[in-house]
Amino acid sequence: MSVLAGAVQPPLMTLLSSSSHPSISPLWTTHTDPSLPSDSFITTLPDTSYGSEAEASSSSRAYVPKHPSRGEIVGSVIHVQSPTVGTTYLQCGESLTEYRRRVDKGKARAGEGPMPLGIELGWVGLQVRRLGRREFAFEIGLVDTKGREGIVRCSSFKKSPTVHPHRSPPLIHLPLTLPAATPSTLTPWLHISLNLVPLIALFHSLPRPQLGDTSPDSPERPQKRRRLVELPSGQLKSVSYVRLYANCRVRRIWFSEEGERTLGAMGRGVEDEWGLYAAEGPA
Repeated sequence: MSVLAGAVQPPLMTLLSSSSHPSISPLWTTHTDPSLPSDSFITTLPDTSYGSEAEASSSSRAYVPKHPSRGEIVGSVIHVQSPTVGTTYLQCGESLTEYRRRVDKGKARAGEGPMPLGIELGWVGLQVRRLGRREFAFEIGLVDTKGREGIVRCSSFKKSPTVHPHRSPPLIHLPLTLPAATPSTLTPWLHISLNLVPLIALFHSLPRPQLGDTSPDSPERPQKRRRLVELPSGQLKSVSYVRLYANCRVRRIWFSEEGERTLGAMGRGVEDEWGLYAAEGPA
């Protein structure tokens, strides 16, 4: 059971667009840290908003960045900010593992409540802007043709790739290398395109954590060791969910059949819609 079960899927599918109304559709849920009401928040604002100007709408919030930067774009964007990256995020869809668990425990009937997305397109794209030097991350739930789920997490603070097979669902954590800002940098906005198809193989090939590993990716409690045959493998079947963590601004998230090739084949209209157009600079 999934949101798109039985639907014909086009080669290009937008999951989030900050220019839509509402900018965060009912497919998405927001999660903030209740212990940090002034510092953990998700809102929609113009990309030209910064520091004291943004704070004018909510004096208790300390917005980042504090000062204007080169290459801000025209239009509204979704702002996701928190001192603790893992507690503040946007999510669309639900982990297949969690969905099955809720149904098995009788907490939900099949087809009710949040469900896996069931997106069968192999590329994901994001237009995001990091908030100053703060770290940020995103993750995607992948399901293979046998219904085994794994999570791919990409983060700016990760130094080397690792696999964590004993989590439920298993996780691969990849470093997200971001270009350093230089005097010649035109914009802080990034256009990220990621091929999901070959990532399934990483559940078997990446180095596993050492015994006694205490990283945040390790399970809180010892779990039964997962056999290799229980890890995702083979072909990618679908995407179950997308989660975008603090700290960033996001303009668009989409899925496509062939990445940038799909965008190019869609013609001038799509190129114009996806374009990052600079806002008018201060006088």
